[in-house]
Amino acid sequence: MNKVVKCISVIGFVILFSLPANTFGNPWNGKVVFQAFWWDCWNETYPQDWYTYLAKLSPRLRRMGFDAIWIPPSAKGNAGISSMGYDIFDHYDLGEKDQKGTVATRFGDKDSLLRLVAVAHANGLEVYPDIVLNHVIGGKKDPAAVGDPFKRFRYQGFSDSVGGRWPKDHWNFHPNPDHDCSAGDQCEQLFGPDICYLDDDHGGGGNGRYMLDQSRAWLVWLTKQLGADGFRFDAVKHFPGFVVEDLLFNAMGNANNYFAVGEYVGNGQQLDAWAAETRNRSGTFDFELRKALAGIIEAGGLFDMGSLPNFQQNNRLKTVPFVNNHDTWRGRYWDSEPGSNAHDDRSGDWRQNKDELAPTIDPDNPRADLAHAAAFAVDGNPMVYYEDLFVNHGTERYNSNPTSHPTRSYLVNLIWCHRWLNFKDGAYKVRFQGSPDLLVIERSGRALIGLNDHGSRTLKVTVQTDFGPGMRLHDYSGANPEDAETDQNGRFEISVPPMAYSVWGPAGITSDFGGAVHRTVQEFQLDDDLGDSREKALGYGGKLESKSFRTAGSVWTAARSVMKVWVYSQDTRDIELRIAKPDLDGVKSNTEGRYKTGQSSRDIPLFYEFETDREGYHQLSARITESTQAPTRAYIKVEYEAPAITDKF
Repeated sequence: MNKVVKCISVIGFVILFSLPANTFGNPWNGKVVFQAFWWDCWNETYPQDWYTYLAKLSPRLRRMGFDAIWIPPSAKGNAGISSMGYDIFDHYDLGEKDQKGTVATRFGDKDSLLRLVAVAHANGLEVYPDIVLNHVIGGKKDPAAVGDPFKRFRYQGFSDSVGGRWPKDHWNFHPNPDHDCSAGDQCEQLFGPDICYLDDDHGGGGNGRYMLDQSRAWLVWLTKQLGADGFRFDAVKHFPGFVVEDLLFNAMGNANNYFAVGEYVGNGQQLDAWAAETRNRSGTFDFELRKALAGIIEAGGLFDMGSLPNFQQNNRLKTVPFVNNHDTWRGRYWDSEPGSNAHDDRSGDWRQNKDELAPTIDPDNPRADLAHAAAFAVDGNPMVYYEDLFVNHGTERYNSNPTSHPTRSYLVNLIWCHRWLNFKDGAYKVRFQGSPDLLVIERSGRALIGLNDHGSRTLKVTVQTDFGPGMRLHDYSGANPEDAETDQNGRFEISVPPMAYSVWGPAGITSDFGGAVHRTVQEFQLDDDLGDSREKALGYGGKLESKSFRTAGSVWTAARSVMKVWVYSQDTRDIELRIAKPDLDGVKSNTEGRYKTGQSSRDIPLFYEFETDREGYHQLSARITESTQAPTRAYIKVEYEAPAITDKF
């Protein structure tokens, strides 16, 4: 490793160091991800419809420079409208069945969920749903169950005589006759009956095979139904890593260039081991680095900044650096209990309430910008929490306007820098860590990031860079108004103000705030154990038959855009496809429509392509045209483009 001479100048004196330029492998650095919800999120303008709020927010998120959004669990929870989705009841109910006292989830119905995905795609944003696989809650009492007796799960289906998909009984949970285990990370019941995935191949029994097979089928279904681009997996310490590997392989294929992250609360070695167990199909939130970021805030100037890179986990192929999330911040303010309207309203340790996994980092602390800048500078996919980006404790908390909700400017700046200076294409190099107050990281040839923890002194240091000789650099943080150049050897003197960061990159970089339009592909499955035919439900589902049309679902398309539809049937059938057009306001309607007839099979679909003439919900329905042909399962796949911006919802 080459030696480079470095100089740190703290106003008034100069210190020389001869240190290695630490270069770490450049993994798949991926995306800047926005956690698009906060605990108990709600908006009175869009009641029980957070999805529509996010759809309206999407253009602004893309202009800021985000690559993707992480959305809350989409399946129906046991608490109905009060559920944040982690008390999952029916994986196959995305807000379309009349269950748990509501059709929609807390966040909206299935129509608005699919619309959010499509609008996000139209703004160039990927969408990552939260996946809950460790437990379910809300079953009926099973007298044969050991421990928690409520382990009999039956769900609504389109046909009452068939019931909903993925029923469960006490032998599908811990403990069970094949795997009599009720203690430890992977067997203890923490939040509802604990699912057992251990089959014969993994030291369990036949019961585990059922749950593994069913969860695999569900994630494949969900991925196709939503058009999901990646995933966040909840509480992965509490079920085997091979489950995530299996599911991702089947849902996403053998490629590895997609976002997936697991929530594993542990040390660096544990995080590395779990990611390896998934064969690097999934990364982890870097909780080890997060401890260090919290240490910057709590130490108040005494944290050793030079040591910060040593805290990051070693397996960084898909690692996710973060500062806060919904499990480290629950309360109106960073220092309040959930539901409190006041600062400093916590019982016990003021840094952490009983509902949080780790101390909250106050985004308005004078050193919070250092923690966030570090999360953006190191390897990985930086994740920004809703409560950090938005000033979300004022009168707008439950009435925020998606186009004007106030933000924290330093975070907006960091997101801009990461995107438009293209951090992800520059290898991660630690250029200077020889001071307890100053850390300098380069994203090779893209940006030079300085972090200064000193409370009152501007710090300077000369470092080697990959920019080359005579490159004019600009500080895009705004901390230094004057541009400066690298010397004839490509070295640069970086200057960083106290308790602040600076981001130096090639001068003259501007942004067009554009985002590549991403057409959406979603697939609806029609079967008797999916959907709900009752009056209050959306009425989707059911096998194709000749007596009446079966409606697969609805998609929100832009006007004057190409829409493609494929109908596959499990058995060869003569099919009529109907696409009902929206009314002039975009609302679902059956007064006008398009029709296409022809034969369909599992290998050769009935295909229809046309240009839409208005924006709004297009309903997809089909039926068998020959009365002598028996009902069959069918799949309707649609490719379309939603509007990026609209005034129709």
